Amino acid sequence: MVRIILQGLFGFLLVVASGVISEAGSVPPRPEPYRIGPNDVVRIQVYGEDDLTVERKVGGDGRIDYPLLGLLSVTGQTTEELQVGLKARLSAGYLKQPRVTVSIARHRNFYVSGEVKAAGGYSYEEGLTVQKAISMAGGFTERASKAGIRVERHRETGLEIIDAGVTTVVLPDDLILVAPAQRFYVNGEVHKPGDYGYERGLTIHMAITMAGGFTDKASKKPKVLRIVDGQEQMFELSLNAPVLPDDIIVVSQRFF
Repeated sequence: MVRIILQGLFGFLLVVASGVISEAGSVPPRPEPYRIGPNDVVRIQVYGEDDLTVERKVGGDGRIDYPLLGLLSVTGQTTEELQVGLKARLSAGYLKQPRVTVSIARHRNFYVSGEVKAAGGYSYEEGLTVQKAISMAGGFTERASKAGIRVERHRETGLEIIDAGVTTVVLPDDLILVAPAQRFYVNGEVHKPGDYGYERGLTIHMAITMAGGFTDKASKKPKVLRIVDGQEQMFELSLNAPVLPDDIIVVSQRFF
C-alpha cells in the first residue's frame, strides 16, 4: 500500500514539474515583421553594380522604379522577401549570381495628435512604444490625460482603435491621440482661481489647496456647482467631500 501511494505521489510530482518546465520554457510570440509601405525609402544594394545600388521612395501606389526591371510592386513585402525576389529577377538574364541586400533607409511616418507639445508626423523606428513616440512629439502638455491615450490603426479589415498605455507598441501609419484630462474649477476667494486637472480621490479641501488656499476674506463653507442629470445644481458640502469632474467650487466672501 505504501509503495502504491509513493508511486502515485511520484507520478503526480512529475506531471506538475513537467507543466512548470513547459510553462517556464514557453517562447513568447515574435513581433510582426516590418512590411514595406508607401512613403518608406528603400535602399537596394547590388555588390559590384553601382548603377543598380539605389534608394527609392515607395509611391502611393506601392511601387518603386528600379533600373532594368522598371516599376516593381513592393508594398506588403518584408525586406527579405523583396531581396529574394530581386535576386531571382536579376539572375534571369541580367546578372550572374547577384549579391543583393535590401534595407529601409527611412521608415514612413506615424502620427501624434492631441495634448502633446509638438503634434505631427514622425519617422517610425523599430521597437517604438507610445512613451517614446510622445517623447518625440515633445511630451505631454499640462492638460494631457496620461490615462486617455488611444491608437488608431488601419488594418485590412478596417480601422482598429486601441486603448493604449505608454508601453503599447507603435506601428507605421499609426495615429496616437492624447485626450485632455478631465478638469474641475475653483472660483472666488482663493489665491489662484482657475481650472485644474482632475484626479480620482480628490476632496474639496485638496482642490482648494491646489488653488493656493483660502484668502483672508474667504468663507470656509464653499459651495459646489455640479451638473446632475443634465441640470446645474448648487450643493453646500464639507471640505472632505469628493470632487467630481467638471465641478465648479465657489468660495464666497465672508461677511463677518
